[in-house]
Amino acid sequence: MEIVRNLEKLRHDNNCIITTGTFDGVHRGHQSIIDILCENAKQIQGCTTIITFEPHPQFVIKRDQKNELKLLTTIDEKIAIFESLAIDRLIILEFDEEFARLSSHDFIESVLIHKIGFQKIIIGYDHAFGRDRQGNQKVLDELSKRYRFSIDVVTPFSSGGTIISSTQIRRLLRDGNIEQATNFLGRDYQLTGSVIKGEGRGRTLNIPTANLKPNFSEKLIPGDGIYAVRAQLQDRWHKAVLYIGSRPTFAHQDRSIELHVFDFSGNLYGATITVKFKAKIRDDYQFDTIEALLKQIENDKKKTLAILAKEQ
Repeated sequence: MEIVRNLEKLRHDNNCIITTGTFDGVHRGHQSIIDILCENAKQIQGCTTIITFEPHPQFVIKRDQKNELKLLTTIDEKIAIFESLAIDRLIILEFDEEFARLSSHDFIESVLIHKIGFQKIIIGYDHAFGRDRQGNQKVLDELSKRYRFSIDVVTPFSSGGTIISSTQIRRLLRDGNIEQATNFLGRDYQLTGSVIKGEGRGRTLNIPTANLKPNFSEKLIPGDGIYAVRAQLQDRWHKAVLYIGSRPTFAHQDRSIELHVFDFSGNLYGATITVKFKAKIRDDYQFDTIEALLKQIENDKKKTLAILAKEQ
C-alpha cells in the first residue's frame, strides 16, 4: 500500500475509486464502504484510494473540548488495518485550522479533483465534509455533472437492528461491553502502552503486575473493571488479566492500568505491550479486607483462563 502525506508528491490518477473520512475504528460500517470501494475498482482495474485526516478533525474544530474526545484507533493502527484490507493508496491529509476553513466545493475541486483524481467516490449515507460539514451528496451531485464523476452512497450498516458507528462503539467500551464492541469493530479492541514503575503492591501480594501507560493519550480506555485479554510480549501472545481502575480498596488512588500475564516471569519495565480485549470479568469495587480482595482475584484469574481457553 502506498502512503502519501504530501500532495505535491502525489501522482494524479483519474483511474481511481476514492472514499474519504476519519474512519475512527475502521469498524464494520467502514469496512462495508471499503468493500464497495474495492469492488468498483476491480471492475475498472483501477486504484483504490482512501483519504483520511491527521489529527482527527474534532481535535482542531473543537480545540477547547479535545480532552473529551478519545479515539478507537491511532493513525498507525488505521494504516495497519487499511493495509490488511488490500487498499492500493492511502492519502493522509494534515488537518489544521487552514484546512478546516476549506469549503466543501474547494475541498472537492482543489484537493479531490485537481490534486488526487478519481472517477467515482464512495460515501456513507451520513457523510459530510468541508467547512461546518456543509458538503453532502447534494454538493457532490452538482459538481459531478461539471467534472464527470459518479457517486455511490452506501446504506447504513447495522447489526442486530443497531446502526454501527464509532460513537456507539466508544459507548460500548466505556460501559465494558467488550463482546458487542468486538462485534461492531469486526476484531478485538486493542490498547498499546509502555510498562512503567508502579508501587510494587502486586508483587507483595504475590500477584506481579505490569503498570501500563498508554502510548497515545488520545486513545480510549475501556471502563473500570477486570478484563480477560491477550497480551503481546515481543512476538508472542500471552493469556493475561487486566485491571483498570483507581484501586478503591487502597484508598482510591489515581486511575491505573495493571496487567498480570499468566505464563511469564521477568522484568518488563520499559517494554511495549499491546493488549487485545476479550471479555469483561467484573466491575471494580472496594473490598473490606485484603483477604477478600485476594480471594476475588483468584476467582477472576480462574474465570479469565476459562474464557481464554475457549479461543483455542
